[in-house]
Amino acid sequence: MKNQLIIFSKNRACQLHLLLESIVKCSTDLFNNITVLYKSDSGYESGYELLKKRFKWVNFKLEENFRKDTLELINYKCEYTTFLVDDVVFFDKHNSTISDVTEYMNTKDVLCFSLRVGTNSTYSHPANMHYKMGEYETNGKFIHFNFREQKGDLSYPLSVDGHIFKTTTIKDLVSNAMFHNPNTLESNLQQYMRGNLPSNIMASFIHSKMVSVPVNLVNDTFKNRHGLEFYISEEELNNRYLGGEVISYYDLDFDEINGPHKELEYKFAVYDLT
Repeated sequence: MKNQLIIFSKNRACQLHLLLESIVKCSTDLFNNITVLYKSDSGYESGYELLKKRFKWVNFKLEENFRKDTLELINYKCEYTTFLVDDVVFFDKHNSTISDVTEYMNTKDVLCFSLRVGTNSTYSHPANMHYKMGEYETNGKFIHFNFREQKGDLSYPLSVDGHIFKTTTIKDLVSNAMFHNPNTLESNLQQYMRGNLPSNIMASFIHSKMVSVPVNLVNDTFKNRHGLEFYISEEELNNRYLGGEVISYYDLDFDEINGPHKELEYKFAVYDLT
């Protein structure tokens, strides 16, 4: 079984570098090929050119028409599809292959497998809301639950940030939605929650494996909560990246991840060319 990863990025090459580095450290066995669909305003193009040189095994596509580009990238040759945004970082090596995950998905007939939730998920940063996990079943290192009986992030299966879908399922849903950026894609996918989805079951690892770090904002569609503790602009990050610095993965504090989004303090190191 093959799983294609499509990463959406805008003006954040420095954070995208951290994401790709974290995949190498924690999650290479989950993704068979990776494509970055990116958009860069004036002054940010050089960061992506630098990324292309540093991550030659990643495919990069400059956005022309977001909806058309996204649909073209969802390739039926890969049985599974995952989306991510560029402020994500993986923090826990899971020692699982995509075959382990997809076998569990098929056995339990789940709609999606989430990398961003787990029994540690108790707080929604975007909604500023605390919640508790309802009933779930455990099977080895995996859990599954009825998302319609859950609250908060556990009731949100159609995220475009860290959920593994069957390609046939997600392409059908995406094809029938209108959108022009990642935010409107995710927002408009929620219309299907009112109808009959192929399954009401979501699965995950017992503990989440990735987190989005909302320290800045690059979309102009939704004013998501960001930078309340550790704000740093995409401009400063870009300047540091072009100046030879990267966000230091080993200086990030992952001790209290309690949901899919959490602000973390970025510290920097000189990029190692060796």
